[in-house]
Amino acid sequence: MSAADVHLSAQPRIDTVVTGFTAGSGRVAPTVLRTDYAGMAWIGDRPDDETGLTGPDYRRRSFDTRLFLPDTHWYNADLLADAEVQASGALLQVAATDRGSQGLVGAWAEPDVEFYEHPDGLGGVGLCLWLRGDIWSNVGLSYRVTVLCAPEAVLRAGGTDDEAHEDVAPAMPGGGAGASDEG
Repeated sequence: MSAADVHLSAQPRIDTVVTGFTAGSGRVAPTVLRTDYAGMAWIGDRPDDETGLTGPDYRRRSFDTRLFLPDTHWYNADLLADAEVQASGALLQVAATDRGSQGLVGAWAEPDVEFYEHPDGLGGVGLCLWLRGDIWSNVGLSYRVTVLCAPEAVLRAGGTDDEAHEDVAPAMPGGGAGASDEG
């Protein structure tokens, strides 16, 4: 459960198809689809549009939330056995506190990525970013998720229009996207 709001703001997804490259052993590797997902996860307050600063809410808050990436492809789970997934995150902002100093970050675990079934019961699995930790102030985390898989593993391409990049994704059971559960 999350005591802090988590807001996801995705950047445009980048898809790259690599065909017939030579692997280290001199053999030709199969065609691979590389998909890069990137964006920001604001934990606590969102930054002000004019100043770029988040509020001075200086208190300990826990977060444990799973967020569907709003532009995720929908994959055939049976064709993901050879898929490679990489996730990384970086702290971008430690907001000033009401005391005029920088806030303490606290701790956050490595971002994790899982495949989850479509929340509306459609076929396929999509990517879900899992963030968890404790913060003492409002922070921003950048994330990047890279998936390498066979192109035929993609059942449906993810959203690419402006509507797909809104910061509220479908809620996941147990503290999902855009959810804020006090406690």
